[in-house]
Amino acid sequence: MAVLNFPIPYTEELMYSAVARAGVRQGLTSPKQLLDEVFESRSIIATIDLPNHIATLSRWLPEEFTPERLIYSHTLFPLYAPFVPEARRLQCMNWLYQGTQGAAHLALGVSASRIKSPRFVRYCPGCIAAQREQFGEYFWRREWQVAGVESCPEHGVLMDTRIARPLIERHRFIAAAPEHCHVTKQQKGMGVSDWITTQVRRLLVRPAQASPSFEQWTGYYRSLAYRLGFYRGKAQVDHSVIKNKVLKVWPAAWLIRNRLMPPSSDIDDSDWLKAIFRKHRKSFNYLQHIVVHQALLDNQWQIDDVLDEVSRKPTRKTPQQVKVVMQQSSSQTPDQEAWLELLSSCQPLQARKKSPDLYARLYRNHRDWLLDVNHRYAQDKANHNVPRIDWDKRDREYLQALRQLVTFLNANKQGPRRSRTYYLKLLGNLSTLEKNLHQMPCTSAFLVANSESVPQYQIRRLQNAYDDLRVLFDSPPRWRLLRNAGLSEERMMEPARQYLENLVDTEHEVQRCRK
Repeated sequence: MAVLNFPIPYTEELMYSAVARAGVRQGLTSPKQLLDEVFESRSIIATIDLPNHIATLSRWLPEEFTPERLIYSHTLFPLYAPFVPEARRLQCMNWLYQGTQGAAHLALGVSASRIKSPRFVRYCPGCIAAQREQFGEYFWRREWQVAGVESCPEHGVLMDTRIARPLIERHRFIAAAPEHCHVTKQQKGMGVSDWITTQVRRLLVRPAQASPSFEQWTGYYRSLAYRLGFYRGKAQVDHSVIKNKVLKVWPAAWLIRNRLMPPSSDIDDSDWLKAIFRKHRKSFNYLQHIVVHQALLDNQWQIDDVLDEVSRKPTRKTPQQVKVVMQQSSSQTPDQEAWLELLSSCQPLQARKKSPDLYARLYRNHRDWLLDVNHRYAQDKANHNVPRIDWDKRDREYLQALRQLVTFLNANKQGPRRSRTYYLKLLGNLSTLEKNLHQMPCTSAFLVANSESVPQYQIRRLQNAYDDLRVLFDSPPRWRLLRNAGLSEERMMEPARQYLENLVDTEHEVQRCRK
């Protein structure tokens, strides 16, 4: 299958918008039909900021539109990529190439972030009017959907559409169109938003490159505080001065609206502003970095320069661990020999509880030896652990349960599609079963043989509708069959269509013979 005339994404257009325009060009009104055409799958979720299946989309575009280019030029991934460790950045790109639903949002911190996405899809009336003049159609720009960007520097405040986020219709790609984007007069833009937009635009056009480590971010923020003189004593950051700077530059209402207001208490562990100047153990949102730098450096800074400086920070090499060689029995002290005797009958933790005085003496006088021998004994115990689950037995049990389920379900023609997921849900422990199906070959083979495809499900619905309507009609009309089956011409798969045609033709032939 090939998608003809798939639209080339405009500069700064979201990939979500390009897919929606493809549906308009093809004249497709059914969201499932668009998914069939573009992705060859009906399970795709229409995602505005971080869509997946990018590799599939790149197939319909010229060669220069590689998956990496689509991710960096037509999604919001560049806003998060520089602030997560390199391994996570690469993993998230791999997830966006393929089809892991929601994994990138979790790994990039979007799902759990204190900064929430805008509640509605937004647009700039001035930019929309310019798009209509230049291109003859509308499209969704990336920066309109970025949290913190509340106005367009060129035209004014962004407007909300009635399209809620997250999308109510999860599978529908909605194109920017006059019915959603009314060209109205805009209020004057906000200077605070312009600060954000300036740096966001730089992040969005920044090319793909390796991300700094947490250690480099830690070193950068410590050096920034030292360079600006925000230190007490020799090594302690003066957090109160930094907090006052932030509160002086950024309006309190804006900080509260974006959940960035520093807590009033100086001992609050949830204070992100303090955490960003301490040792980094997690990534911080692009908006948090912008708030700090705008407050401390005013307008004399650019996010590109910050990222370049962080990347130049040294990373401490992990020192080579010196292997501790255990002394031979002849040179061991009585305490060491007593400890080894204890370890021959119990684990290190139990030995410590049995003889705390002995443990304390060894820890004080032979610490390296004690830690090494405890580690070795614990490791030996771990290596001798036997598998906790008999997968062959579990395979037989699940196979028997599935056979009973199929017998029960076959007695009733009604009900939802009997897919693999449906059967696994009925068994319980869906996620555990899905992860371990490779260890249960009989169960897996049974599911493959008995799972119902979409065409098979549609045929079953048509047959059920036909059986129900025969009570009222000698020859049920085609449109009634479709309505009772809950199907439409657009969503009906080809095997189901052929079955329906045969059903209607056969009924007409029977009626003709009776006459």
